Amino acid sequence: MQATQSTFGTLDGESVSCFTLQNAAGMRVSILDLGGIIQGLWVPDRYQNPHRCVQGFDSVAAYLEDTGYQGAIVGRYANRIGHGTFSLDGKTYQLDINGGEHHLHGGFSGFHQRRWQSELISEADASGVRLSLTSKDGEAGFPGTLNITAEYRLYEDCRLTLTLHADTSAPTPVSMTQHAYFSLSNEVVTESFLQLNANAMTAVDASLLPTGEIIPVAASPFDFRRLTRIGDNVRAGHPLFDQVGGYDHNFVLNVGSGEPSATLYAPDTGICMMLSTSMPGMQVYTGSLKDTQGSTICLEPQFFPDTPNQPTFPDCIVRPQTPYQATISYQFSVR
Repeated sequence: MQATQSTFGTLDGESVSCFTLQNAAGMRVSILDLGGIIQGLWVPDRYQNPHRCVQGFDSVAAYLEDTGYQGAIVGRYANRIGHGTFSLDGKTYQLDINGGEHHLHGGFSGFHQRRWQSELISEADASGVRLSLTSKDGEAGFPGTLNITAEYRLYEDCRLTLTLHADTSAPTPVSMTQHAYFSLSNEVVTESFLQLNANAMTAVDASLLPTGEIIPVAASPFDFRRLTRIGDNVRAGHPLFDQVGGYDHNFVLNVGSGEPSATLYAPDTGICMMLSTSMPGMQVYTGSLKDTQGSTICLEPQFFPDTPNQPTFPDCIVRPQTPYQATISYQFSVR
């Protein structure tokens, strides 16, 4: 197992480091201490050619200009909080409004463009990177000072893990995620196959904010309970699909089933990725597939969108006595 540290650029006069991890199988991942970003991830395809499975940029400036949260750890709260407001323990909080009429992905001071403290991890069975960040009380409108630790580890079996931990000085909603844009194929994303361990999804209004209703995926463009070519599910006639023209929806995961939360497979390269997580939901994002056939897909484990305003959704409130813990595992193989 190899692990190296190099300079990727500068931010506010300080160096931004790139940590590159590589195992004996030839899998390689580059992680920045800017935003906890996965800058690139390469896996040998069935012909032993390295294939870039996560898209990224080659400069700090490009990431600072990016509005798509490319490859970053997103927080303090991933996805939308309705109208940037919520009530907690009898007090109402006003957050940044940065996603249309709603709060999105941590607001204007989100974690994705912050420089994290960093150090290499060296263990008997893995190499990795430990990142840490403090989000101050009142940042983006959230209560409580939040101390976050994120640990990436690469194993010899071609498994990359991300473990997230956060403790707080006061009750606050927390839902962090990894916002990598995956591209396992050399073709458009509709040619890849997807399976989701989810029987239901959260319905949304015209602004993509959850209504609170949980609806089944059966007999809809959202039914990926079996490994399905994405293009075979891309069809009009469902109002939730038509308003995006693709996927930007939260799926209700079958937590505790023992099965991967998601499987993504590209027949042309043979690369397969199985994603497992402790989180209850997963946002699947392709953007519109009607006009421009993109090559990437985001699979974002998280609490459900707008959970602070939806009492029937799984609880996302972190308190001083109950720290936040989340795990994401990406297992790569070739078929």
